[in-house]
Amino acid sequence: MGAEPWAWAISLLAGGLLLIWGWKRSRLAFVAGTTICLTAPAFAMLPLAVWGHFPTIDKAGSLSFYALGAHWQSWDTSATATRLIGVSMGHLWVTEILDLVFAPFAAMNAQAIINLVLGWYFASRLAEAAGASREASLASGLGFGLGLHALRDINWYTIEKCGQGWLALYALCLLRAHEVGGRWVLAAGLAYGWAFYYNSYWGVLGALLGGVALLFGSPDARRAVLASALAGVPFVLLQMPSLANDTLPLPGAFAERAALDVLTFTHWNRLELWRAVDLAAAVLAVASVVPRPGDVTRSKGRAWGAVATLMTFSTLLALGPATPLWSAFTALPGMWRFAKPETFFHLAVLVLGVLAARGIDRLRLDARLVLAVQAALWLALARTHSVYPGFSAPG
Repeated sequence: MGAEPWAWAISLLAGGLLLIWGWKRSRLAFVAGTTICLTAPAFAMLPLAVWGHFPTIDKAGSLSFYALGAHWQSWDTSATATRLIGVSMGHLWVTEILDLVFAPFAAMNAQAIINLVLGWYFASRLAEAAGASREASLASGLGFGLGLHALRDINWYTIEKCGQGWLALYALCLLRAHEVGGRWVLAAGLAYGWAFYYNSYWGVLGALLGGVALLFGSPDARRAVLASALAGVPFVLLQMPSLANDTLPLPGAFAERAALDVLTFTHWNRLELWRAVDLAAAVLAVASVVPRPGDVTRSKGRAWGAVATLMTFSTLLALGPATPLWSAFTALPGMWRFAKPETFFHLAVLVLGVLAARGIDRLRLDARLVLAVQAALWLALARTHSVYPGFSAPG
């Protein structure tokens, strides 16, 4: 704080004004303001230096691909960049748009902040669509949007890896399609296509969401899954040829990586689980599932079936090679390249947030107090961790 007091002041002032104004008026403004305050002085520093370690292979490589215009050739499977990193370059198009205002590295910084905001925002919208109050859903989305995992990805890796908000948007569209159909069927297809193009891992995780919707959803939800499949087909067809080239490591190298980047009983991809998962949300989620007389109706039973199925499969897949399910998964075409099983746990964390919002309402807690507790825990557990991103060159 002593090094850049002006940056702290600007971030806290701008964020504070946004969150105060947005609490009753605008969910997005409230989330953005709170995020800016919690991550201060990042907001004011974004145009000045890279947020996170630089140059890592991933960060420097991503900037190089952007400078070479790789995203303009993302449909060309013979292009070197496409053969190396695949067709999912939506994040580079976001950088292109933000580059109208910022330098390329600062555009990626801004995208990092935007990803944190959208992760929280769409998770809260999902919780509200699932029946939670607006205030409870606002409180419950923090852990998904600003989790330590996302901050570690900002610190070390390419920017699309912290864009789990697009996954939450797709889940929201599926739920709304299940409930009301109509335009949400098309919206689900568009959301899935964009999530896939932004990060191919979100395409795979989205497919698991779609599978649950097929099993437990309404006819409109199934139509939404069909629209999603149609939106994903071009990316699958383009991605498959890029998997067969000499620039990629052999499948065994991906299998070795998959054995490292997993969920365990104590760690989530080598992050302490008790730091990486919102503790308050986890406790509230448990409180929300304690049954009461008359709780289970036929419709609620189907909802709980969907929740249980999604939680079970996302957690088991996140364990990676520790379970036979991973062998079955990697036997699917192209899935041998899926080197980070732990990514599946994002779905479980998303479900925990939805359940936590239900727990806040069920226990009739003051959502403002819950959010204050979560923010305090976040400051204590995330910002004190060694992977919390600082700033580095270029300046």
